[in-house]
Amino acid sequence: MPAERPDLRYAAARPPRVRIRLYGLGSVFGKTLRDSRFAILATAATCGLVVAAGGLSMATAYGTAATRLELAAMSSGMPAVLRGVYGNPIRVDTLGGFISWHYGTNLALLVGLWSILALSSTLAGEARRGSLDLVIATPRARRRVALEKIVAHIVAIGLAMACLALATWLTGVLVATMPGDAIAPDAALAFAAAVGVKGLVAGSIAFALAPLLGRAAAAGIAGGILIAADVVNGYRTVVPAFDSLAGASWFAWTFDHVPLAGQSDWPAIVLAAVAAALLLVLGVEGFARTDIGVTVGLPGLALPAALLGLRGPLGRSFAESLPAAIAWGAGIALYGLVMAATSRPFTAALSETPGIIEAVRSFLPGVDISTSAGFLQVAFTDIGYVLVGLAAATFVAGRSGDETEGRLELQLAAPVSRLRWAVGSAVASMLAVVLLAAVLGGGIAIGIAAVGDDPVQPALGVIVLALYGTALVGLGVAVADLVSPSLAAPAILVIAVGTALLDILAPALRLPDWVQGFALTSHLGEPMLGRWDATGVLACLALAAGGVAAGAWGLNRRDISG
Repeated sequence: MPAERPDLRYAAARPPRVRIRLYGLGSVFGKTLRDSRFAILATAATCGLVVAAGGLSMATAYGTAATRLELAAMSSGMPAVLRGVYGNPIRVDTLGGFISWHYGTNLALLVGLWSILALSSTLAGEARRGSLDLVIATPRARRRVALEKIVAHIVAIGLAMACLALATWLTGVLVATMPGDAIAPDAALAFAAAVGVKGLVAGSIAFALAPLLGRAAAAGIAGGILIAADVVNGYRTVVPAFDSLAGASWFAWTFDHVPLAGQSDWPAIVLAAVAAALLLVLGVEGFARTDIGVTVGLPGLALPAALLGLRGPLGRSFAESLPAAIAWGAGIALYGLVMAATSRPFTAALSETPGIIEAVRSFLPGVDISTSAGFLQVAFTDIGYVLVGLAAATFVAGRSGDETEGRLELQLAAPVSRLRWAVGSAVASMLAVVLLAAVLGGGIAIGIAAVGDDPVQPALGVIVLALYGTALVGLGVAVADLVSPSLAAPAILVIAVGTALLDILAPALRLPDWVQGFALTSHLGEPMLGRWDATGVLACLALAAGGVAAGAWGLNRRDISG
């Protein structure tokens, strides 16, 4: 007698086990968390490295009681204009106070950029690919899908911040050299919680905008708001107009929360968390009440057919990148405009403290920070490189999406060669970077002209940022077409963020000059001052052209993935 078969209907209805759900099967939450695993590791490692290196540099440079007293005197006597650059100087003569002062805001910006990229694409990106239609076709309500994705991202931030808290506590254990350097576990947790909440607020803005504007535009606008919120808070004591705007900045709300220095302001953190929750709810409702993939186009001028995607791979790819380029350009231009407009009050305040000017000149020889161009070189260029790198990753991700989402096979079915598509789509991504730089240059020019200075030289300096962005695009195209299209955007992010960290950590750790020389940005000169390094410019051009050539060769020698 044959063995009795189990009733497969009841087996199929049985919910998957927790372990399987966390692996990403049978759960939107699990799949989203699983897809975020590399981002969690990268963010946790980056944040932990910054804290550890910062603590080590502090213990090395200020390892005696005398140097700690000098550091405390310098921070207390620092003019308000420099407090906007560094942050809230509370007990900076201790290890925890120094880490908060120098790196707290930078860590919040880093987590905010990750949250923006994740939450702007978690629903909008899947809607564009068409995979979200399959999820919605299952017996899951739209709100539940959106909520599971939000909870997964919050858990992802929580995991990364737990690693940050551990790294902060261990830094206090291993690097402490003076009384008061020890960092309590609860202080490390409070510090990491504040960094995570401030980053989540920026991501929630992108999540609220994505159902209406799409992934790229939401990311660009949210990135601009993130940078503007930090600038408004940092320079509100210098620019009177910013003081009235500071009430809208979550960096201003949480300004007094410095747990590593023994000062907490939990009501402010709760307020920021509530603001993030409200924006996330707004995004959930926007997703639930709108058609999937239908967004509101940003207003613009009528475009010729070549820019509407009607004339080959170059036109089509550039037309798809155009909204993202404008959004990223507008967001970064807002930051550039604000920094340029604050240059005059900054330089006026510095003129009253010549000692600070001499100290900066000794640290940055050849840069006159008392001029608007010198101020932009110090205060804008480094973060500008990072933002352009993030935008380049977005453009290359859109190009790679043609292959990973199955559209490339249809395009190549037409009389379009692989070589023509590879080169045309890569050049389109580079043109998107150039358009972004043009918008950014306009913002900087307006800001500089508003304070009565010559805008030509700083505006032309943006060309170097564009060259750097095209070099990253070339590297991303090479990775996409030689290795895997899914690795192209992560490769650009690793290079852009890694370059920025190398520029920061190499001087802090007093590493040899050749170590910092691995960073391409260290060979680009001082573009805002009109000093370009020919070696770096040629390297950018070679990487851009070589990346496209290598990618075209690689695409011709492998199968197309669907």
